[in-house]
Amino acid sequence: MKKFRDLSIRVKLIVLLGASAAMALSISAVISLSLTFLTQRAQSLRHLQQISDIASENLTAALAFNDSASAARLLGSLRANPNILAAVIFDDAGQEFSTYLSPAGESAALTAQLTNLAQKAKADRTELAGPRQGLESMNFDYMSAITPIRFDGRAIGSLTIVSDNRELKEKLAYFVVMQTLISIATLVIIFFISIRLQRVFTAPIFHIINVIRGISQTKNYSVSVDTIQNDEFKTLYLHFNDMIAEIRERDGQLSRLATTDALTGLANRRHAMEVMQTMVTRACRKSESFGLAMFDVDHFKRVNDQFGHPAGDVVLKEVASILAHTAREYDLVARVGGEEFLVLCDNSDLETTRRIAERMRLEVERAVIQGCGGHTLTVTVSAGVFASVPSTENTEALLNTVDAALYHAKNGGRNRVSIGEIT
Repeated sequence: MKKFRDLSIRVKLIVLLGASAAMALSISAVISLSLTFLTQRAQSLRHLQQISDIASENLTAALAFNDSASAARLLGSLRANPNILAAVIFDDAGQEFSTYLSPAGESAALTAQLTNLAQKAKADRTELAGPRQGLESMNFDYMSAITPIRFDGRAIGSLTIVSDNRELKEKLAYFVVMQTLISIATLVIIFFISIRLQRVFTAPIFHIINVIRGISQTKNYSVSVDTIQNDEFKTLYLHFNDMIAEIRERDGQLSRLATTDALTGLANRRHAMEVMQTMVTRACRKSESFGLAMFDVDHFKRVNDQFGHPAGDVVLKEVASILAHTAREYDLVARVGGEEFLVLCDNSDLETTRRIAERMRLEVERAVIQGCGGHTLTVTVSAGVFASVPSTENTEALLNTVDAALYHAKNGGRNRVSIGEIT
């Protein structure tokens, strides 16, 4: 069996609401039952005392004139009340004068009760002789009232009436049954309400869980969560969105660091090789031409030696900017070495690739580079190009071919474009 802490939050909320409601109903039922019992007890004793008061007044003459027959006849009228089990008249000496016993009252328990009451009446006859109106008592089965019988202002005896608690028990039993039914009905209603209410608490949580699960599966951080609730969940959502935004920004920075050359802002070698593989695979599948152009800055070591490495960095950034702006929108320009650049020309035949490389070479040749330690200078680039419809997805042969073409351009006098051929 699962431990409570291992249950889902939905079940926990339903159990919590149900347990709280059950506890509240139980406390309410106990308090109501106690108040009802005390109220009904007081009413029953008061009613029995009233019967005893009326009967004691009627019995005054019979006891005063020692008329036991009249006393027995008057006590017999009590049989009209089926709850009265017995009635006993005691004289001022505490001796039994007359007794009434209903047929339903013939039991050992009632006999013991009457004996106890006789002893009590005898023991309390001094108290009954005073201004006190009577004595009342109740146990689980019986209730009794002892009332003094007065003549000329003094107590000449007492009347003890014993009644069963059947009516009180029936009222309490009816109350318990009704209270139980009401409590069950209330718990059922609360149960269905709690099922509805738990969604108010759990829906935002499960919404965030689903978003987090989606992010973990797709690595897509361009999501956000929103809620119409203006409670703590809204604060949670806002902080979650802020966290996702920070992760998204950090992920973008990491992605740029992983795919971008830090100096020039172009794609780095790793990213260029990944994109090249994708382009070659697509060209191979569609039987389209794919072009490559490899550039190298001429006499770059001389620039570093004469003007320093900061000037060399300026030259590399300027050349990178020219290549990037001169390339077609869907081409990729990457820095793949110290002063080497690679241009990937998607869906480009040999002539188109050559024209692109030649345009880039001319733009670099014309550029006047500023900010080189107070000097201006110009540089040139050599390029090797190659284009074909790939017969395989292997990119190594293409890179070797364009690299050989670049080597041929540099050996042929630099500042030129050389076309490679697969040998």
